[in-house]
Formats: sequence, structure tokens, C-alpha cells
Amino acid sequence: MNPRKDLSPKLAAWQETLGVARGKKYWRTLEELAGDGAFQEMMRLEFPEQADVWPDSLSRRRFLALMGASLALAGLNGCSPKPAPSVNIVPYVRQPEDVVPGKPLFYATAMTLGGGGVGLLVENHLGRPTKIEGNPDHPASLGATSAMQQASVLGLYDPDRSQNVTILGQPSTWSAALGETPIQGVPSVRHGALAQRALRGRGLRLLMETVVSPSLHYQIQQILKAFPEARWHQYEPLHADAAHRAARIAYGEPVNTIYDFRKADVVLSLDSDFFTDQPGSLRYVADFMSRRRVRTTVASAAQAEMNRLYVVEPAVSCTGAKADNRLAVRASEIEGFARALAARLGLFSEPAAANTKWVQAI
Repeated sequence: MNPRKDLSPKLAAWQETLGVARGKKYWRTLEELAGDGAFQEMMRLEFPEQADVWPDSLSRRRFLALMGASLALAGLNGCSPKPAPSVNIVPYVRQPEDVVPGKPLFYATAMTLGGGGVGLLVENHLGRPTKIEGNPDHPASLGATSAMQQASVLGLYDPDRSQNVTILGQPSTWSAALGETPIQGVPSVRHGALAQRALRGRGLRLLMETVVSPSLHYQIQQILKAFPEARWHQYEPLHADAAHRAARIAYGEPVNTIYDFRKADVVLSLDSDFFTDQPGSLRYVADFMSRRRVRTTVASAAQAEMNRLYVVEPAVSCTGAKADNRLAVRASEIEGFARALAARLGLFSEPAAANTKWVQAI
């Protein structure tokens, strides 16, 4: 079957029809343009004429009766041969004084990132957290938040979050999980603790992120005292192990370095995106930007000049995008740049081998 031969008579008829057409005409298909009979019949069945006109035989009373019957039949979908579960809805015995429907409450809290705390204010509607903002009275946030804090409230409404205790994929209860006897061949928490007590905790491991809570630290120490051979491991995806090793070399102990950008006239970042991915970044951004606002006053002439930011990094970051001068180098070349700068400052006797202009400018 040749489709070209089948369309030839139609094309000829369409050309003849369009040959006598005059004026503008809007169309979607060739069939509609040529006024094909089969196409017109299909359109009549799909979109009948006068469909929106009220039929003469249907009165207003009859229309309302049909509408009422249709609404009643639609409600049958909610009916079930099984009785609905009984739910007791009772008012508060003691109405909370501050709970007003439609009026939010705000609670002060904190989140940790790499061991550093961030003060937050959580907006709450009828017991449900809905929005997170920074606490302006907290020194680490100063009223600001990052994308991580803003998105953390979504974890409370994650549909994949476990709703109850399960054992081997089957729903269970906390009392069963904490019981003394195994359930379905799986030892409970209490049963496992009794077995480890005989082994002095030889097979017990605790894996946690950085702990900054004194209460939690005390509880962990009590567990390690009861199970002497147990081990406590800490892991952070955004860890500062390299910084702690450097601090140990410089100061003799793994201290946390806290920067005060309000006092810095020149800032050099060596592959450090301190605007986004470090503990204290919110405070660093606020302090750094406070020196970017030019103010000319009689009391403080230093505010008439901005600070200057130099960034040396292998990939573009938020800090690099804000830099006054940015140098793109390989990650393996950053150590050489740091040594060259240290030599220029008189800390090393090594000559500056590369990026002499940059080192001199800094």
C-alpha cells in the first residue's frame, strides 16, 4: 500500500477547494483547512454544536432535582459495608494559653554542623514546625540561615521516614524492641545488652557524629564504663581532621580556629570556601560583609576603605565568586603557593618560585 497514491486524490481535491478561497483563514490541520467531510463529522461528534445551550424540555426544577441526585450518588463512594473506625475527638482539658489557630508560635533552638552550633527560630502552627529562620540574638547566626537549615524542616515530613518500629519488615512496638526476650529470632535491645555485659562490651560499637552536648557525653561515658571493651567512633562527612592536625602542629593541641573578619584588612583564602561549608560560616559572612560597607565618619576614618579578598582555589566557589582577585590553580599547586607566600613573609628561607606577582600583591 503506497500512502502517496492514497493521498493524491485528497491533495488534488484540497488544492481545488483552496484555489477559490479568499481572505485569511486559521487552521490546525489540512483536513480542517480543506473542509474535509470526514473531518467535519468527527468534529461534530467530538464537539457538538449548541452543547452549552439549555434544552427547552429541561425546566429549572428538573435541573435542580438531577443535580441533587448526582450529589447524593457521589456521596455513596464514601460509604462502606464495614463500619468506620471509632475516633474520639475531645477538646483540651486545659487549653494552652498561647495556642491560637492561625497564629504562629516561635521557639528558639539550635542545630549543629561539624561541632558548631547555629541558633535558630522555628515557626510553629498548632504544634507543627513550618519555617526556620536564624536567631538574631545568637552569635553564630545573627539572624541568618543557610540552605541546610532552611531545608531541615522538610525531614519532619519525609514520606519515606519510618512511622513506627519494625522487626524484619513487620510492624512492632517499642516495648517489644526493648524487651528481654528475642522476637522472631532477632535479639531485643535488652537481650543484646545482657549478652554484651558478659563479654564486657567486646562486640559493642557506637558510631556518632561530633557530640557537643554535655548530657549526651555523660551518657556515653556511663555506657563505656559499664562496657569497658566497647569502642566509641565519631564520623563527620564535613570533618576538620586536616585542620586539627595543622592546629596540633602549630599549637600543640587540636584547637578550633575562630576567625574575626571584622579586624582583617586583607583576607587570603587557600581553597577554603568559608562563606558556605564551614562551622561559623554565617557569622563569617556577616563579619566580612561589615567591612565591605564604606562609611566615612569623623570618629573612624578606617571605615572609609573596604577590605580586600584574595582567593586561590582549583574550582569556583561562593567565596571565589565574591573575591576581588581570584587565582585558579591545580589543587596540587596550593601548597607551593602557601610556601612561596611564607617565604615572602620571612617565615621560610625558600625562594618564591611561582606566582610572584600574586605573592607580592598579597
